[in-house]
Amino acid sequence: MDILTVFNDPSNQTIQIVFLTLAVVRLYLEVVGFKFENLPITSKMSNGKGFHRTGLYFSIGYIVFTAPGLLLA
Repeated sequence: MDILTVFNDPSNQTIQIVFLTLAVVRLYLEVVGFKFENLPITSKMSNGKGFHRTGLYFSIGYIVFTAPGLLLA
């Protein structure tokens, strides 16, 4: 089984919806001003701010590249 077809298979639409929901929640937390630096695990990391900024970029990318295909399917 090819690893790329696992997430693009129409039978895995539930997984795509769950991941898209998580990405939207991540974007929502950024918009409302949630302080990720105050999380316990982030305070122990040396580059916590960069770590969460990268997560924001991944979430935006996932929304941009996945939502149109999911909504038009």
